[in-house]
Amino acid sequence: MGSKIVFFLAWLGILILAFLGLGYVVYPEYFFSLDTDSVLFKGLILNISIIYIVIVFMKIKTYFAKEEDYVIENEFGSVHISTDTVRRIISELLLKDNDIKSVKVLCNTKNKNEYYVGLNLDLVSGCNFSTKTVEIQNKIKNELEGKLNLVLKNIEVKISSIKPSRKSD
Repeated sequence: MGSKIVFFLAWLGILILAFLGLGYVVYPEYFFSLDTDSVLFKGLILNISIIYIVIVFMKIKTYFAKEEDYVIENEFGSVHISTDTVRRIISELLLKDNDIKSVKVLCNTKNKNEYYVGLNLDLVSGCNFSTKTVEIQNKIKNELEGKLNLVLKNIEVKISSIKPSRKSD
């Protein structure tokens, strides 16, 4: 939540700067006087300001938009499953594995029928990585299809770091 507030304040600052730039071009007598009476300078300021305003509104629209839920429709109606629920199921499933030390799960939908999962993992160095990643993909696929009837389009596994294994003697 804190990062969203910082993001909002940063874009709010850019928006204020853009409106100040527009104000300078339209009403230059209200601002301090620079030797910038050329049409080229005012056109440059105007274009930069308009570009920033468009960027701000595009980012606000996309950044604060609610993530689409996965929808399961049946004869009784529809069930909406939030992305946070899918993340939580995947995290709980993977953290039971002793070879996985930490998990970061990214989920999104491209359209109603395509669901994508991305994982960043910290693995223990004693395991076979290629076998482990295939095992993880199969676990996630089977769990989500079994619990939620969720058909995954893609499961991308990235190994962020490798932790040394701790063998107890």
